[in-house]
Amino acid sequence: MYESQTEDYESPTVYAVYDLIIIGAGPGGIALAAEACSSGINQSQILVLEKGATHNSAIRQLYPDQKLTTANYKGFDARCEGLLCVSDMTKSETIEFFDKVIADYQINIRFNAEVFGMRGLKQNGEARFRVESSNGIDESRVLAVGIGIFGRPNKPKEYRLLPSLKERLLFDMTSHPIQNEDVLVVGGGDTAAEYVQYLHAQLNRVTLSYRQAQFTRLSKQNHDALFAMEERNEVRILRGSNIKQVEDEAGRPRIVFNESEFPARTFERVIFALGGTTPSNFLRTLGIAFNDQGPIFDESGATNVSGLYLIGDLVVGKKGGSIITAFNSAVHAMKHICMHDLPCNSRLLQD
Repeated sequence: MYESQTEDYESPTVYAVYDLIIIGAGPGGIALAAEACSSGINQSQILVLEKGATHNSAIRQLYPDQKLTTANYKGFDARCEGLLCVSDMTKSETIEFFDKVIADYQINIRFNAEVFGMRGLKQNGEARFRVESSNGIDESRVLAVGIGIFGRPNKPKEYRLLPSLKERLLFDMTSHPIQNEDVLVVGGGDTAAEYVQYLHAQLNRVTLSYRQAQFTRLSKQNHDALFAMEERNEVRILRGSNIKQVEDEAGRPRIVFNESEFPARTFERVIFALGGTTPSNFLRTLGIAFNDQGPIFDESGATNVSGLYLIGDLVVGKKGGSIITAFNSAVHAMKHICMHDLPCNSRLLQD
């Protein structure tokens, strides 16, 4: 657990001491590692810790193969400010792009390394971070956290999800093949609309449950596509519907609604698209200060803990971000790191 005040600490066995440790091998984490390399930090002094077996696990898990990975998600019109930039690409093209970045900059990623403990410490008068993961103990002068919000999807609080239905109640599109099934999608944002489009293309019979009477959070593209599908009877939309209870009916979820106009119905799958949440408990263990909106940080992602930065989805907030905004967050963080924490070349500071 991180302690906000550094302390003298007798060191246990440490794998290595780095200038920069980055937690999370998503767009923000990979971009920061590339920016650091280009700013004169030796590749051997940069470590990325990733709890999964591959980089960009959220893109791999949440995006179907045919789904376009949009550079500016939800209509964000962001301009690339640093080394990395992308256009709209397929899922496979996006993964290949990051494979090339990792190879070009010789980024050192340690996979299957889930972080479970951190602390600030002082050795020989120098402040450091000690990071304990399932893969060992490492220390660094600077620590950046780039874990994505979609790794912790929102789950419904009004009703219980039965463990007996865990194979039928899903929070992503790729953990199970879904074809020619009766599927309920729960949610009213862009992700829910995109799930509906993909499921229909896979010959599923799709129903969408949204608690509001009007869709106010959709991009124009998804709004038009969803409503056109409804007109063609390709999806049934239950506006103003609220789930009261999920029952187990012979191994399939039976959905009971609060509203009498929506009779109970059994589906083969229910997919929840309720968004993701900032992993606040994890961040609090680092000693990061919070307010009503979440963790407190400045325009560079710097927190109240000296040398500790947030990047990627964590600095965008509940409105959501994009691959390009994640890239730009890495640029802003690296500029601040070069000015205050690590010796760099003058590339970023001259921009």
